[in-house]
Amino acid sequence: MSKEEQIQNLLSDFVRNAADLIGGLSAEKMVSESAINPILAKALGFKDFESLARFYVYQRVGRSLVTSFGMKMENLVKLVSDGDKGEWWDVVKKSTNKNYYMSVKSGPRDMNKDQTVEFSRRARDIMKSDKKAFPFIAMGYGKKAWPVITDTLRKEGMAPEKHAIVGKDLYEMLSGEKGYHLKLLRLVVNAGLDAIGGKTIVSLIDEKVNEISNAFSRRYETLDSLLEDTF
Repeated sequence: MSKEEQIQNLLSDFVRNAADLIGGLSAEKMVSESAINPILAKALGFKDFESLARFYVYQRVGRSLVTSFGMKMENLVKLVSDGDKGEWWDVVKKSTNKNYYMSVKSGPRDMNKDQTVEFSRRARDIMKSDKKAFPFIAMGYGKKAWPVITDTLRKEGMAPEKHAIVGKDLYEMLSGEKGYHLKLLRLVVNAGLDAIGGKTIVSLIDEKVNEISNAFSRRYETLDSLLEDTF
């Protein structure tokens, strides 16, 4: 199986899991599992079942997908680089001239000061023990790292331009192929088409919003009666 096929399988698995998550949502679960905060709903000014359902479906799905995709991102970087899981490092790729040690983050804001300090400590240690070591924070999307990351790296004596690699620069470096990020975007589209029969996650969410909104309207006379039932 080619690298691209493995990547597409990884992304297809994510899309299928997302579709299963959406399919498992229901009006009954939203009430019984306390998914709806009635005080927040009042504060936000929802006027109908559809707007309430849309907000909470997107919130529930969004939180889950962001978390689960973060885990997929590590595997994606591993596949692009032909690397392996390290003891502390998320991905390690050893080659003739350089040994890449990667701390993988989904995006350029997914690392705080304490985590960056710990990365810097680990980076210094690995550079002492492995003269070919090239440790860096691998961020799967974005244009540049968050200032908290870059400022902390500088204070730790680590050059951000060397030890924080973001988005397309990351994929070009790991794959050796210019514009590889565009290939990844095409693979994502193909994965969605293969995994859920030509539909999109957004269309599945819209269908679920309509389903839940209709279920609310059958069960409750007004939005207020629904919100009161959440207590």
